[in-house]
Amino acid sequence: MLNSMNVKIVSKAFSLILAVFHLSITFATDPLEPYLAKTTYLGQSSTLSSGCAYVTSNIPGLVEALSIDFKLDGGALVISGFKEKALRPLAGCSDSLEVNFDTQGQLTTALYTTNNLKISGGDSMTYNLSAEFSEFRKPLAQSGQYLFDAITYSVRSCASMTENAVPVSPQAYFTKLVSMFEKIEEDEKTSYIDNPSDSPTKKTNYGPVSHWFYTAALDYAGSAYLTKFEDFIPEGSDDEALTWEKYQTYMGALCDVFLKKDSKATLYAKATILANKGLEWSAHVSKWKEFEYIDTGRKVIAAPSPAGLEYYTKYTTGGGIIVVSGDNVDDEALLAARDAYIYMTSARPEMRGLLQRNHARLSLFVENASELPEYGPDMAGEVGGFAQGRTDANMTGNATWQCYNGNWVAGGNPVIHELGHVINHLVFEETNEVYWYNRIAKLANDAREKGTMPASSPLGEYWAQAVEGYIMNKGEAFKGLFPTREDIAQKHPELYELLTKYLPTESWDYCPGYEQNKS
Repeated sequence: MLNSMNVKIVSKAFSLILAVFHLSITFATDPLEPYLAKTTYLGQSSTLSSGCAYVTSNIPGLVEALSIDFKLDGGALVISGFKEKALRPLAGCSDSLEVNFDTQGQLTTALYTTNNLKISGGDSMTYNLSAEFSEFRKPLAQSGQYLFDAITYSVRSCASMTENAVPVSPQAYFTKLVSMFEKIEEDEKTSYIDNPSDSPTKKTNYGPVSHWFYTAALDYAGSAYLTKFEDFIPEGSDDEALTWEKYQTYMGALCDVFLKKDSKATLYAKATILANKGLEWSAHVSKWKEFEYIDTGRKVIAAPSPAGLEYYTKYTTGGGIIVVSGDNVDDEALLAARDAYIYMTSARPEMRGLLQRNHARLSLFVENASELPEYGPDMAGEVGGFAQGRTDANMTGNATWQCYNGNWVAGGNPVIHELGHVINHLVFEETNEVYWYNRIAKLANDAREKGTMPASSPLGEYWAQAVEGYIMNKGEAFKGLFPTREDIAQKHPELYELLTKYLPTESWDYCPGYEQNKS
């Protein structure tokens, strides 16, 4: 059954788009490739092997993920082996196994799904497949095997996104796009006031925005599409034209995410261009060309700066992140940032692929962010640094606030702090890390109410401040609120559990020369 897959899917909507696009995309090596679990069917042995499947169940406490093998037997799939995984991977685990048990602990239903199936030795197509066991439909076989006999499959292609869509007007499409942004902005508001000194209406925002937008965009693509139209200014667009070219680019980005070839943040950014949303920001990703990612090792090289970013003359990479600066930054500062990022991503190396796919870049400055070409004089007050979000070209950090050879200083580290935020924006949003999102805002608010977090500290800074102190682990001279891991574990035990879930637990000798040189 499986080795005779030959499904023809016709989509009037996407076929029309492709015909007009003359779409021919070549993709560079995927930085996530080393971390992607493979799902294959080998006809010679009638074996379907899933490298990783997330497990969901009505029984709490089961293993979070596993690899699993099935044998095709008499038109049904039967489990021939599995291996539990210690952690739920952040990336590369694209299959799912949903299991349900009765009150006696007996399996009643199970559903295995994948949208990443390849046929070994076959064509280059990717397939969707689902296979279901149901005790109510077909009880456990005499052999003791669960027969996954309800099997469906189809070719995975961008045409399938829009096969049931109908044409709508450009104005209707634009209006829907804007409403999608508005709904997500409302959904990400928590019930907690970010800062007590602010208005009670100013809530802390937390949520996998990029993922939410992708799911909304995919859902809308399934019902509506645009035929070629003349440029026009839609209502509510502030005199910015909606163009066929922008729509093409947006649909191409949606296709790339659907086929797992690009990031959800990229799709979100393309959507903001189509909707003319947030483009006044000087560091919007659309305004700047991307740096090429070069594996430099532990050295600083001449920056391969694209047009417009020639200011950057120094370049290194580590942990999936590009680190750049101008001539006024010490090489040791770039290497210190690189060392920190390699250490911070060592427990979950798949973060490196996610950060690289999302074009994570740190731009170091000496005095303030206005030194950098992406920012004007209005950013002269930013003396520490700020994060890279889903539509930003980069994150920034004060090079001299780091501790490194030649600059043995105590205090906080904005390079580490901002990556704490970026892990939220570019990693957790991409992977829909609900475990983290379901906890972080409440933990921050509880800490403020208990007095283990200052009343004036914004809830949105709780995680990044904790990451900063946890990674440095150097004492109060470096971080007063989260001075050591021991202190975090004692005063913030649930936060400590969250930190150790994503960050390394092995010790790291941060700022080793401080004690000898502080005099």
